[in-house]
Amino acid sequence: MKGADLEATSTVTIDCPYCSEPINAKSKKCKHCGEILDPQMREIEMLKRQGTSQVFMNAGGGAAAVGGSDAANAPPLKSRVTAAILAFLLGGLGFHKFYLGQTGMGLLYLVFCWTFIPAIIGFIEGIIYLTSSDAAFKRKYG
Repeated sequence: MKGADLEATSTVTIDCPYCSEPINAKSKKCKHCGEILDPQMREIEMLKRQGTSQVFMNAGGGAAAVGGSDAANAPPLKSRVTAAILAFLLGGLGFHKFYLGQTGMGLLYLVFCWTFIPAIIGFIEGIIYLTSSDAAFKRKYG
């Protein structure tokens, strides 16, 4: 008799509050629309999407979210003045490209440094860096 009662309770369905499709009452996520139904899991997912928290799994299988900014884990912001100075002084060797995280371009400048073409391009890029706004530079190079 207990097995029959267990089967009856496990097949109880409710309507999803987001898509109105029938789902298991114990579901934590809707199989039709993919929305998370469990409030704690929903909050953790929202924090993950925002990228402003760290989520730690505890031994009980649950998760705990720690709010705040991940400033310690964020990559450092690039300075357009520093990039411009590197482009003017060492642009022929591609140092400004390495600084901006463009390793492939930096290697290309380094390989062709003997032609002095990278030095000319680096000088022009230094001028471009100085004349661009902070917002535009940050959007392009982080």
